[in-house]
Amino acid sequence: MQTLSISPEKLLTVLIGKPIDIAIDYTGLLLLAAEKNTKNNLPSEMAGAIVYYDNQTITFVSLVHPISIPTKLGLFTTIDTKIHREPYNWFGPQSLVIEKKLADFSKNYNGPITETGDIPRGLIPNNIAEPAILSDRYWLDYTKFVNDPSGLFASQIKPLFKKTKIKSRS
Repeated sequence: MQTLSISPEKLLTVLIGKPIDIAIDYTGLLLLAAEKNTKNNLPSEMAGAIVYYDNQTITFVSLVHPISIPTKLGLFTTIDTKIHREPYNWFGPQSLVIEKKLADFSKNYNGPITETGDIPRGLIPNNIAEPAILSDRYWLDYTKFVNDPSGLFASQIKPLFKKTKIKSRS
């Protein structure tokens, strides 16, 4: 797939569904990647999204799982087998719906819990748990590409599911 390195600010703008300006002579699917940078809390040299580019118009197609994409000038090719589309855009409203479904289930749950007070994964319906697990994987991998010298950004990413022992609720 043809790839273009852009500023991380522009990449994040695309991910949240806002338009950006880029001027290249190209029509078709395009993988957008964050350029190498040292700005705190922004991704660097990371693939982020597939868009359709036509006549300077960008249409968001899919978020991609973070992978390393070294910065290059102009268009360049990335091997398609390295690119894995995410089923949801974790920067968009879909993620809020997934979080709400899990929160609603948790609020009404009255079964056994883990030592840390969590609902065991096996007791959460797959249609609720699996999207949340995919979100965990995405954000944990995303943190590997974020400039985060203090570790503050990564410390804010909390996985929803941990391996712990189950205890009965009293």
